[in-house]
Amino acid sequence: MTPEAIEKRSIVITVVASGFFGFLGIAISIASHSGAVFLDGLFSLTFGVVGILTLYVSRLVTRPRDESYPFGYATFEPMLNLFKGLLIGFALIWAVWTSVITILQGGQDIAAEGGIIYAVIAVVGGAVVVVVLKRYAKQSGSPIVDVDAKNWTVDTLISSAVGIAFVATLLIQNSEWSGLAPYADPVIMLAITVIAAPQPFQTIRDNMRQLIGKAPPKSVQDKVAGLVEEALTDVPHVETHLRIVDVGRYIHLHVYVISAVNTRQSLDTRRHDEIRQKIYDRVSREYRHLSLDVAFTMDRRWALSSVQSEELETIVTLPNPTEMTSK
Repeated sequence: MTPEAIEKRSIVITVVASGFFGFLGIAISIASHSGAVFLDGLFSLTFGVVGILTLYVSRLVTRPRDESYPFGYATFEPMLNLFKGLLIGFALIWAVWTSVITILQGGQDIAAEGGIIYAVIAVVGGAVVVVVLKRYAKQSGSPIVDVDAKNWTVDTLISSAVGIAFVATLLIQNSEWSGLAPYADPVIMLAITVIAAPQPFQTIRDNMRQLIGKAPPKSVQDKVAGLVEEALTDVPHVETHLRIVDVGRYIHLHVYVISAVNTRQSLDTRRHDEIRQKIYDRVSREYRHLSLDVAFTMDRRWALSSVQSEELETIVTLPNPTEMTSK
């Protein structure tokens, strides 16, 4: 299967599984009067609804650029993932508010057996979905599938916490501390928010970074710089500057090769194209969705004119290969 077909299959799995567990959780929450089960079901149902939108976006980001979007549709991908993170974040805020109100009102009696049944089904089913999505995310290289796999991991952990907590609730209901049982459900909801909070925060942070054009993590910059350096080992030049941003699955890489004034190579267009192809081949082996621009100049100001300083994260300076050899 092609990466695009794998991605589409992953999204369909997410939509179907999320819808099933969402409706199951809400139905059991109504029967058991459990806000924790309702919250877990709401998470799943949210993933299912957003998954339908994801199907459209996954096709959109692979379209070629056009007059309306001269740099392509890549920004729709982090925009979608940001929306997912915000949606889950607002759900967690609502859960905290509901839990606090329930505690202040003296708690709520629940049928713990219903929560246990739901948790068993959700944990087993969720674990299967996580394994499948992680494998598909690795095969397709899709950030959309990767985010879905992480969300399902969190959702499965939440379901595990719900199951453990309801077993404890059942024990409390049949013990001398039965007076504390009404507080179990809102406390479980608060625990769920603590477990789940880091994931939407990370999703919001990473995708916001992409939308505002901030440089990727230092590890990505260093890896790309190393690949470019390998491609330029036999190319005489004074210095090289890189500008790197990642948008969804795409790496946008601008390479500025600053040539010495006395080199004939700076005037050889055919040689420049050979160098471009070599850089593309090296980097695209690691980053399949690569957008590459390579500029050759004898004036380093062209490499620095659109930024305030050479020291910004988005610029990486590589040493001259001839200087490295001399050392």
